[in-house]
Amino acid sequence: MKELTINIKNDFNRYVGGREKKIAEFSGEDFRMRFLEGAIDIYDRINIELDGVLGYPWDFLDEVFGVLARKHGKEKILEKINLVSQNNYVTEKIIYIVTHSEKDG
Repeated sequence: MKELTINIKNDFNRYVGGREKKIAEFSGEDFRMRFLEGAIDIYDRINIELDGVLGYPWDFLDEVFGVLARKHGKEKILEKINLVSQNNYVTEKIIYIVTHSEKDG
């Protein structure tokens, strides 16, 4: 099994921004494009370590995980992405976003 581990605090930034690169530095769009878009088809499992970040805006999470689910299908995202966090609230928000996303047409 081919695995990738991404620590958002160490590999990206402790202070994440909003949805789009043109609006916010360290945006969800930037994170998704740099770390996940290419990896989703290469790796069997992507471990995402969420701890150490100073909060996650809803639009950041939707841009990362909601867009992935809409593009690739929520089943594939739920199968491949392993969320690692001591904070159940953030993982539950991500699961909610993914499970309520409809795949683009």
